[in-house]
Amino acid sequence: MIVKHLKQNAVDTAMVETAWVYNKLVFDGEDFREIADEMERWYNVKIVIHDTTVARYRFHAKFESENIAEVLSALRLSLPFTFKTSNNEVNIYK
Repeated sequence: MIVKHLKQNAVDTAMVETAWVYNKLVFDGEDFREIADEMERWYNVKIVIHDTTVARYRFHAKFESENIAEVLSALRLSLPFTFKTSNNEVNIYK
């Protein structure tokens, strides 16, 4: 996994709308609530965000084979939040 800053005008060849066909999880400015909805389907878990500020965080990221803990840990590098996983539920806190 590599985390790096992208240039503002960087173009990704994997379009967000079709990334799932290539088994890629791509976020292009969606807020955390929208991302959580997609991750729930992708990883078959329930995600509960306990803070409205965190739910409004926006992310730009692309993942190919990372598990949910790796994805959340990578997202956490850019904006502050914590998460706790228990069975099939992920709780996200400020």
